[in-house]
Amino acid sequence: MPTNVLIAGGGPAGLEAALALHRLAAEQVDVTVLAPEAEFNYRPLSVLAPFAAGGGITYPLERIAADAEFTHVRGRLASVDTAAREVHTVTGERLAYDVLLIASGARPVTPFAGAVPFTGSLTDQERLHGIVQDVEGGYIRSLAFVVPPGATWSLPLYELALMLAARAFEMCVTVDLHFVTPEAAPLERFGGPVSRELRDLLDLAGIKLHAGLDWTPAMLDVQRVITLPRLEGPEIAGLPSDEHGFLAVDEFQQVVPGVYAAGDVTDYEVKQGGIACQQADVAAEHIAAQAGAPVDPQPFEPELKGLLLTEHWARYLKPDSGASILARRGLSWPPSKIAGRELAGYLKTLEAVTLR
Repeated sequence: MPTNVLIAGGGPAGLEAALALHRLAAEQVDVTVLAPEAEFNYRPLSVLAPFAAGGGITYPLERIAADAEFTHVRGRLASVDTAAREVHTVTGERLAYDVLLIASGARPVTPFAGAVPFTGSLTDQERLHGIVQDVEGGYIRSLAFVVPPGATWSLPLYELALMLAARAFEMCVTVDLHFVTPEAAPLERFGGPVSRELRDLLDLAGIKLHAGLDWTPAMLDVQRVITLPRLEGPEIAGLPSDEHGFLAVDEFQQVVPGVYAAGDVTDYEVKQGGIACQQADVAAEHIAAQAGAPVDPQPFEPELKGLLLTEHWARYLKPDSGASILARRGLSWPPSKIAGRELAGYLKTLEAVTLR
């Protein structure tokens, strides 16, 4: 009898796991994805939307479920009963499982009063578009882009800052731009060469960098502050979590026996789509092996990759690899932002079908 695998979450980690399980153990598992949305929102490209240069893409979960052969149940995870091996949804529904993979994400919190957060949602895209228009019209003359302390992923804020500087230059508008980050250097996780190159890009764009600092309103006199949400763990009832509400996992992404987690919901400090997909692959391999599939599961060994994207160019980033690699415009533009082993290739085929 197939192992009943329940995946809570329909984001990158959840879909990566579903696709991996379909490839590795289609005969050994029966997969259900619990997610409240009818569509998968691919948000990394939403940084382009405020500049009317593109935006997020949505894919119907019904189509993905058919291709990956999982059942999609509309709902949101509320709690887990590990003794009964069932989850409870926010509406009171109960779903049984043999194995549970939680990929429901973290909780975004606006870190500064009065700041404009950017999560990639349609509301945030429209709000940022309004700010871009005010800069173009000369109504806003000073802005600060502020990376909050705590769990977040700062790369999108660098993209927004560089694109706004370029737009102001194109419109012959003078604007005082600042970038404030608690990082010791820009995108310091990628190492010295990438940090130095990004610092040079900020200098060239006329953006004043304030590194190694926590933002306070008294620091700069600016008209607008644009920031990212700080991420907090959801503190899922029935499961152990750390002091910030995130789920602690072992080397195979297991929280407790029979329960796995991947993505922003975990206590791994880097909150990024590519890392989330890597965690999902590790969990899927371990689940597939436990279900009897001929798989040799490997522990989680993170490989950080990034793509710095603007309207006109993109740069591939990798830690301590020397200077970044300039991506050329080609058959597919922009390049994939989430480097999921399963998800990236699948979405390309889905685009090809959808766009005919």
